[in-house]
Amino acid sequence: HCPVCSGAFPCPREASGGTMQFAKAADAENGPNVRDAKSHLQIGKPSLAAQAVARRALGDIGNLVGGFHQKVNVGKDAAPVDPKAPLSGQVRPGVLTRRAAAQLAAVGPTVDGSNALTNSTDSWGAKPRNSLRPRDATLGAAAPAGTEPRSNPGRSMSQLLQDRSAAAGAKPARPSAPQDVDAASASDPLAVADYAKDIFSYYQGVEPQFMVASDYMSKQNDVNDRMRAILIDWLVDVHLKFKLMPETLYLTVNLIDRFLEAKQVTRKHLQLVGVTAMLIASKYEEIWAPEVRDFVYISDRAYSREQILQMEKVMLNTLRFNLTVPTAHQFLSRYLKIVDAASDTELVNYATYLVELALPNYAALKHPGSVTACAALYAAKAALNRGPGLPPALARHAKLTEAEVRPCAAMLAALHAGASAASLSAVYKKFSSEKLGQVAKLASPSSLLEGASA
Repeated sequence: HCPVCSGAFPCPREASGGTMQFAKAADAENGPNVRDAKSHLQIGKPSLAAQAVARRALGDIGNLVGGFHQKVNVGKDAAPVDPKAPLSGQVRPGVLTRRAAAQLAAVGPTVDGSNALTNSTDSWGAKPRNSLRPRDATLGAAAPAGTEPRSNPGRSMSQLLQDRSAAAGAKPARPSAPQDVDAASASDPLAVADYAKDIFSYYQGVEPQFMVASDYMSKQNDVNDRMRAILIDWLVDVHLKFKLMPETLYLTVNLIDRFLEAKQVTRKHLQLVGVTAMLIASKYEEIWAPEVRDFVYISDRAYSREQILQMEKVMLNTLRFNLTVPTAHQFLSRYLKIVDAASDTELVNYATYLVELALPNYAALKHPGSVTACAALYAAKAALNRGPGLPPALARHAKLTEAEVRPCAAMLAALHAGASAASLSAVYKKFSSEKLGQVAKLASPSSLLEGASA
C-alpha cells in the first residue's frame, strides 16, 4: 500500500507525479497548515471542568450499538481515490492521516451536534446509545448508592468467621497417634528404646519361618510326643538347677523341636539332643554358660564329653546356625510393657507360669509364640481381675483380636486347672514357690474354663 494515501497499488499520486509528487505530498502533510490546525484544536478544546459536566456515564461495556472499528477495504476492489479532490468530500476506507484529521478538526461540529470524526461513513452506521441496557430481573435489586452489599444483613463478618470455625471443628477428629511405649525407657541403654519397635516388628515378621509343624512328631519312628514332654519337664528342672536366664529355656525348646522336625532321632539319643540344645542356648544367652562337664554330670554320665560336642556340630549344621529366633518369652515381655504391667509382679509371674505350662504340651505347638504370650496375658488378667477383655493397645500391637486369642487362653486355663494332678509337675512346683508368688496355686479363670469345655 501507498504510505501516503494507503490505497492499493498502483498509487494514483505516484503514478501521476512520480517521486516528486510523493515528496510534495509529504511536505504538504507536515506543512504549516497542519500546525495551524493543531493549534486550532488546542484553542477550541473545552476546559476540564466543562468536560466533567458534559461527561456521560458509561453504563456498561460499549455504549454504541454495533460500534466496531472503522471500515477497512482490503483487496483489489478498493475504490479509486482522487488525489485532487478535497479531503472532506472523500471517503478513504480505513485510513485517517494527520492532514485529514487536522482538516476535520478545523471544520468543527456540524449543525446537529455530531462531529465528522464520528460520521456514519466511518462507524458502520453505529448509533449512540442514549440509555443503559435494562437490568436482568434474575440478578436482584442493586444496592443503594453509598451502601456496602451484605450477604446476610443479620450476621457480621466476625460472626460468619466464627460459624465457619465452629463448622470446621465439628468434623470428626483424627485418631490420636498410638502412645510410645518405649518413651519411659529412653534413658536406659539396655532397653534400646530407639530400636525396640523395629526389633518387635522383625520378630513378628520372621516368626512363621521358625515355627515347626504341629504334627511333626508323626515323622519320628522311635520317639513320640510323650517322650518329648518328659524331656522338656526334666530340662525345666535342669534350667532351675543351673539358675539360667528365662530366654535360655525357651530357646532350648525351640532348638529341640526344629531339630526333631529335620532329623530322625532314637530314644537313646533323645536326652543327648536335649542337653546339647541347652548347651547351645546357654552359650547364646548366658554371660556365664555352664561347661560341657556340667551337662555330663547332670545327665548322670549317660553321654561323654565327645558325644555332646559332636552332637553340637550336628545340630548347628542342621539348623544352619539360625539361633536368633522369636520365642513366647520375648513377646510376653513386650506385651507386659505395652499394657504397662511390667511392675505388676503377680501378673507377670502368673502369665509366665501359663506360658511355661505350654512348653511340654505338644498340642500347644499349633499356636505361635506371639499368640501364646498374648493369650497368657489375657488369661492372667481375667484370673486376677485386672480388667475385662483384651486391652486395645495390646490388640493393636499384637495385631490380634479377642476371638483369635480366646481359644489359646482357654487351653492354658485348662492346663492350669489340671497341673496340680499331672504326672509332669516341674513347672507347677517351680511356680508354687514363695519366690514366684505361688501363682500356680491360684484358681484358674472360670470364664475361660467354660469356653474350653464348650
